[in-house]
Amino acid sequence: MVSGLFKKNNYLFVYLFVIGIINVFLLTLPLTNVFGYEFSAINSLLLSFLSGIYTISIFKSVAKEKKYFYTSKLFGAWLWMLFIPFLISVVNSIIFGFCSFWDGLMFYLVITCPSVIIGSAIGAFSFHFVTKFRIIVFLFLYLLILFIAVLEIYFNPQVYLYNPLFSYFPGTIYDEGISVDFKLILYRIISLIFFLPILNYFIRWLKKEYTFNKKFSFLIITIIITGLFYFFISPALGYTTTNSNLQNTLSNRIESEHFIIQVDKRIEKDELKLIVLNQEYYYSRLSEFFLEKPETKISSYIFYDSKQKKKLFGAGSADVAKPWLNSIYISADTWESTLKHEIAHCFTAAFGTGLFKLAADFNPALIEGMAEAADGFYDDNSINFMAALAYKNHYRINLSDVFTDFSFFNSVSSLSYIYSGSFIKYLVDEYGIEKVKSFYATNDFYPAFGENLETAINNFESYLDTSAIEANANKANYYFGRKPLISKVCPRYVASTLQEGWEYFLLKNYDCAESIFRNILSKTESYSAIAGLSEIYEERDSVSQAVNLFEKYLDTFEGTSSEYNLKIRLADLYVKESKEADAFKIYKSVSDGYPERRLKLLADTRLALIDKSKIEAYVSGSDYDKYSILKELNAKTYNYSSIPLMIDLSYSLKESYRNFIFFFKNDFEVKDEISSYAILELSEYMLNNFDYANSRKMAGFAFRYKANENLLKLTAEQYKKTEWFVRNAKLILDQTKFELN
Repeated sequence: MVSGLFKKNNYLFVYLFVIGIINVFLLTLPLTNVFGYEFSAINSLLLSFLSGIYTISIFKSVAKEKKYFYTSKLFGAWLWMLFIPFLISVVNSIIFGFCSFWDGLMFYLVITCPSVIIGSAIGAFSFHFVTKFRIIVFLFLYLLILFIAVLEIYFNPQVYLYNPLFSYFPGTIYDEGISVDFKLILYRIISLIFFLPILNYFIRWLKKEYTFNKKFSFLIITIIITGLFYFFISPALGYTTTNSNLQNTLSNRIESEHFIIQVDKRIEKDELKLIVLNQEYYYSRLSEFFLEKPETKISSYIFYDSKQKKKLFGAGSADVAKPWLNSIYISADTWESTLKHEIAHCFTAAFGTGLFKLAADFNPALIEGMAEAADGFYDDNSINFMAALAYKNHYRINLSDVFTDFSFFNSVSSLSYIYSGSFIKYLVDEYGIEKVKSFYATNDFYPAFGENLETAINNFESYLDTSAIEANANKANYYFGRKPLISKVCPRYVASTLQEGWEYFLLKNYDCAESIFRNILSKTESYSAIAGLSEIYEERDSVSQAVNLFEKYLDTFEGTSSEYNLKIRLADLYVKESKEADAFKIYKSVSDGYPERRLKLLADTRLALIDKSKIEAYVSGSDYDKYSILKELNAKTYNYSSIPLMIDLSYSLKESYRNFIFFFKNDFEVKDEISSYAILELSEYMLNNFDYANSRKMAGFAFRYKANENLLKLTAEQYKKTEWFVRNAKLILDQTKFELN
């Protein structure tokens, strides 16, 4: 049996050697070096391709020598093809450690194992429909099936993909959690139901069990079945999202001057009004930046939350634009931070290239850098401030490689986005938008600017190095002290099991949740898993155990983005243990370290509550209790650090705007960065409640503080926004058509 498999004219050993070499190479690459999703998906592509060519060769040998075809030989070849990658990856994992053997095995069984059947079916189909150039026909069919994925991305709103050759692609790298679910298993079953009969039919014909005189009838039937699946069954089962079924789900329609909006009917009308106004405002600002406008109205799809967006669109953790469709896809719970960036992508279509209307050569640094530059801000900080902060604290990337060698995704995403955006902003300020648009359209720096890319990068880095910002290492660590996806340990497994752990926690199944969180911590350092364990301990009234847990990991997370969140949680636990002196030290260190505005507000507010002997009631209380305590703290004089926290709690408690504003009777005083930012937040709160005049008044107050250039840019932008709302909001809403169910 084995000797028959490896007969000279079958060359199976050559196929297995190629499979082995490629899989050894995969061990040197990030993500594919573990027994998991990427490893299985790449091997699905590889084995479907090689099994198809092998099937053609073995069929040709049988037909030429007029021998009886034994199906067991093909089955044996499949087993060898599947065994080699499995063996290489498992041995590597035994030596260097598994993420999860069972998780990896499920990916391999569901994604990779069916690939040899699918590839062989395509090979058999190719062999029997032509007598010459069978390999070329196979390549054509193989690429055609892959091309279906390109068509789906191009014409449909989705970014996720289901395809027989690689099974599943999530759409973006920012949704780290991928696991084998019923939907994926069903897809592979459907694929086998389609391809197995094709393979069986041609094997039986090869054995002379069938006569085959109606090739083209069989071809037409195959095409019809394929068409029925992709046009009817696939959308119904959620393997494809068409415009029609997306609009059926996002059934409310709004049309403003420059946008056609499809939204989930659960989103409240006031929220929709805000989205309409903000879209039109950003449209006006981006028109000024790009000096041109899209030719048609932008289609805007607003999902209820990230969970719905992941199901229908594919990217749960990232909002996305498709410039070639002049469309943006955002969640109602994230639109405030991403809307301008995504609309900017649609503006770039006017000078983008190719069918996708993107930057030349699909350069991600140009694509995302242009949108970041047009937005101008990152987490309430100017884009140039963030780039200078990173540069001065030695969080640096090779910009030349980012713009020429597609290393955009090799770094922490925030670094790549910020540096690319700041560099493009620098080019716009130095050379003008038209030259930058020319660079975007050609990906050729010298013809656009008349100097070399390296020279411009050196000048840009000198600009960052000499900028007048404080090199706050704590702030830099907070924003950039994390790993990119390709450097993380078991990112897919950790993300999916973290989600599972938190789901168990919400169901109060603390034993299962604890087991999952502990398992994650045995493989990698995860702040979310630590936070989950601490929550479980608190629910079990074991605060001391939670304290010990945080103290154990305090040094581990030093200098990372999670350090100060961990410290705030630890200090809160100290309060619950009546260790206010220890809590005070941590709150003070966070306040003095100033890693991020919101964290400083949290720390400063807690310090004030310690002074008022209210900290224990605050930390242990409900949202209502916290809100009442903060109102008491601000009763006589304003504690500006606590005002943004009060705004958040007011939203959470669904307090009326009138009741909230009525509390603030005393005059405001802008005396430092914190008071300016607090009043800025109050201005935004007023704007979100359609109180345009008072919002402008508060923005004017916040704008009085000019000692911090970074904050000044933010307050200036807010003032421009309030001015625009005062002039245009009423007219825009009056002219907007709301078709709500």
